Amino acid sequence: MFKVTISRVFKRTEDVMSFQFSKPQAFEFLPGQYLLVSVPKNGKVLTKPLSISSSPTEDFLEVTKRITGHEFSNVMAELRVGDEIFIDGPNGNFTFKGEYPKVGMLAGGIGITPLMSMMKYCTHRRIQSNIILLYGNRSEDNIPFFEDLNRLAKDNNNLRIVHTLSRAGDSWKGRRGHVDSEMIKEHIQDYQERVFYVSGPPGLVKDCVQHLRSLGVIDERIRTENFVGY
Repeated sequence: MFKVTISRVFKRTEDVMSFQFSKPQAFEFLPGQYLLVSVPKNGKVLTKPLSISSSPTEDFLEVTKRITGHEFSNVMAELRVGDEIFIDGPNGNFTFKGEYPKVGMLAGGIGITPLMSMMKYCTHRRIQSNIILLYGNRSEDNIPFFEDLNRLAKDNNNLRIVHTLSRAGDSWKGRRGHVDSEMIKEHIQDYQERVFYVSGPPGLVKDCVQHLRSLGVIDERIRTENFVGY
């Protein structure tokens, strides 16, 4: 376990916040892994798993969380620069650092965080893996990392990002609805050739896996990460 100091706190959307902190000396992790984050509150310690949304290529660690009003969320939302928290890890084997030539990524909401780490890593290291991300959210102002994703797609010719919104406003020019088999067939036409990374709330992950199976994608080509309870 490491004690780290918060160096930056900022909002990504109205209810999503990122927390950056110092990277402990000799700390190494793979893109997609998570930390156990512990914060003190009224004499007790609250702990939750949070995916690392920064890349191993960056000189800081970052976790990003939807603020839900639950106790752990409220404590995280109160953190300020200079505060100290504890982290344990890295944990998990939902990782990607260029092992496959073609990858499909399916995500909803805050489930984007481990995929952000992977996409940033591949972009910074100029890894040639072809990546297509299908990313579902509610509305235009509720897309975490929207500008960061635009920059990554601009910097990485091997990365394509397709957004879809379930409650899009009239001005939205993009796709509407959820990530489903029709969207996969339309935007990832070579889906049989890809390894898929699926990340988000358990219901979304379950649905996306079923969509992939209905298209004939075998389980050996599907990796999943469930975000339980946020």
